[in-house]
Amino acid sequence: MRKWMDISIASLVLAMMASCDVINPAESIPAYIYVPDIELQTNGVTQGTDSEKITDVWLSVDGGFLGAYTLPALIPVLEVGNREIILQAGIKDNGINSTPDIYPYYESFAYSGELISNEVDTVRPVIGYQDGVVFAFIENFERNDYLFQDVLRGEPGQLQLVADGVFEGSQSLRISLDTASSFVEVATNERFGGLTERSPLVYLEVNYRSDVPVIFGVIGHEVNGLPSQGILSTNPGFSPSEGWNKIYFNLSRLIIEVNREEFQIVLQAFIPVENGQLAQKSANVWLDNIKLVHF
Repeated sequence: MRKWMDISIASLVLAMMASCDVINPAESIPAYIYVPDIELQTNGVTQGTDSEKITDVWLSVDGGFLGAYTLPALIPVLEVGNREIILQAGIKDNGINSTPDIYPYYESFAYSGELISNEVDTVRPVIGYQDGVVFAFIENFERNDYLFQDVLRGEPGQLQLVADGVFEGSQSLRISLDTASSFVEVATNERFGGLTERSPLVYLEVNYRSDVPVIFGVIGHEVNGLPSQGILSTNPGFSPSEGWNKIYFNLSRLIIEVNREEFQIVLQAFIPVENGQLAQKSANVWLDNIKLVHF
């Protein structure tokens, strides 16, 4: 009887263990892909600066999207073995952390590799702009006849090309504000058309540092012999930044809403008002490497 009970208990334990394996199977050991950063390379002449603010990497394996990860990223991948891997550069749309997106104009980085369980595959992607990307303008403020000289409100003297504290190159644009001139609105002195002929996506890339908020937008105009009719729409902007920063403004919705044939890019810089008074007596905004980009 004792022997029969021992055999029965042992059988029950084995059955329970087998049942646990079914309910909680042994977890697979992932491989890892480590992406410390993503480097942008441009030709410098027709594509402008290689400055970028790529914050995330978006990963696909064998055509299946696995997620977006903040750089530097150590990414676990259960799909081991020989795999087709695609890495895409991610940005914060309009500089907002809650709106991450793949930047549509940067190339994907694709490669074939063997992923091995519990091993780390380090990848340092080097990418460029895609073929077919159109730069409506690239303004690096290295020339005296720069684009942003149509002062709609404010004084032309508030805008100066300066050599001190530049981001890169020899000059940046500085916008000065004080109690007498606490606001300025300036637009490009050229208009740009055909921005959405092939795609609704239009972005404005801007390097900046600033003591105050700045808002960007568009002014739409009719052409083909019709009277010039401008409609102003502003939305995306940036907050003050002590050091140089970069932002990708998504102008697509504004351009579709304004629904005109040609556009000026417009910006507004201002000293904020607090309790009925200017928050500060003076302020400066520095801008560099502005690109209007579309397909």
